[in-house]
Amino acid sequence: GLLRPILSSPVQAFCIAAAGALSSSAFVLPVLKEKKWEDRSEGIAGLSILLLQDLAVAPLLVLIPVLAGTGPQTSAELGILIAKATVGFGGVLVVGRYLLSYVFDVVAEAKSTETFVAAALLVAAGMGVLAENLGLSASTGAFAAGVLL
Repeated sequence: GLLRPILSSPVQAFCIAAAGALSSSAFVLPVLKEKKWEDRSEGIAGLSILLLQDLAVAPLLVLIPVLAGTGPQTSAELGILIAKATVGFGGVLVVGRYLLSYVFDVVAEAKSTETFVAAALLVAAGMGVLAENLGLSASTGAFAAGVLL
């Protein structure tokens, strides 16, 4: 029945399992807030684990095309992709942290919700284009934008 396609393809099974394992922050954070546990040591530890899981998405976004057979085909190509992802993502985080801080300070002075939303969308779209130019997926760039924002 329903599980046959999933069980017959290890790549599909891995993708579904990874998505399920790493999507817990969307479910757990509201519960932590509802029970007012976010300031307790257990809540802080749980939040730390959730943040680590959220960061684990970045390597998966690079790895999934490889598993699907649409990414690099040789180990040299894979090494180049990993280097681009590491340097690109790290560089974006370092430069983006300071540059976006300045940009969003200017946007905040405008006191306009529309300007803020437009700036956030511009960052997400720009990061998607930058990631594609580095040979990564646009979703990887959008993820990096989300981390920065």
